[in-house]
Amino acid sequence: MNVITVARQLGSFGDWIAEQLAAKLDYEFIDRRLVEEIASITDTSVEEVERYDEKGEGRLRFFLKKLLVPEVAPGTFPLSAAAYAPEFGLEFPHMREHEVSEATYLDRGTYQLLITTLVQDFGQSGKAVVVGRASQVILADFPNACHVKIIAPLETRIERLIQSRDMDREQAQKLIEQHDQWRQSYLHNFHRADWNDPLLYDLTINTGKIDREDAVNLLAGFLAES
Repeated sequence: MNVITVARQLGSFGDWIAEQLAAKLDYEFIDRRLVEEIASITDTSVEEVERYDEKGEGRLRFFLKKLLVPEVAPGTFPLSAAAYAPEFGLEFPHMREHEVSEATYLDRGTYQLLITTLVQDFGQSGKAVVVGRASQVILADFPNACHVKIIAPLETRIERLIQSRDMDREQAQKLIEQHDQWRQSYLHNFHRADWNDPLLYDLTINTGKIDREDAVNLLAGFLAES
């Protein structure tokens, strides 16, 4: 397989498994890289994009040095020059440059467009492990993609968060419920997909039944045979 997508529940060790799998296969690990690319395109800080990306709501304030779209519809905004580089495949007629000194805001729809374009680019480049960001849907039709889902029982996830994040039980359960709801809403709102649809995935691993090191080895073996 040229690209692996990893969808994971909070508290499932999915991020750790994805990163270790990428290292084992000598593949690029695509997680923070997407945030860095968005920050570069929109000429804003990685930290600000991370806050926007994690919350899944609100507005991202950013500064554009140059714009390439002459008119902006209400509720949208022009992208910076970097977004129209050939590798992103975004082409618009009648483009011209504009100097801009004021801040503007990134709307969620355009943010998702950038994420989709970047994920597709990594999918075409190959040798990548892509974490989250609806990559299992975006790359669903890619013939050389393998889609993995990492899960764990609720009680196991709660205990892991209590230990790793110094939370009490109520806080841990609330955070898990928020993350589960956000992931479900994200896929439904932008892709009309169900995060829990088993047909979105080629392999599902329950880390309540298998430890994370064995999960990495299982995945590596599965991919070697695919």
